[in-house]
Amino acid sequence: MSPRIQTIDAHTLHDWIEKDEALLIDVREAQEHARAHIPAAILQPLSRLGAEALPEANGRRVVICCASGARSLMAADRMLADRYGSVCNLDGGIAAWQLAGYEVAQDENATASAFPGLFSLFRSAG
Repeated sequence: MSPRIQTIDAHTLHDWIEKDEALLIDVREAQEHARAHIPAAILQPLSRLGAEALPEANGRRVVICCASGARSLMAADRMLADRYGSVCNLDGGIAAWQLAGYEVAQDENATASAFPGLFSLFRSAG
């Protein structure tokens, strides 16, 4: 991992979001994002990630997230650190965010039946 990529936990990200100190980029695909996402996240799927389409950080820390932290680490290592100078990876991804008890949003057109696997466990546990 590049020294320009820092790993952070869900609590740190939550604090940064509350203080408007984070630009959060979700690199999952659109259908995954629709089912569950961190409300502050901007969708930029890894499959279409390009430096020209990335938002400006405007002095905020850039944090990359995905479902578990693996794709976001690839995105950070592949190009985002070059664009922003340094980036943070959300350790454990949105799964860790949910396990920490933080809110996730769901798009209106995403149904609970289209919400299989890992995230449905968190929804029923809570």
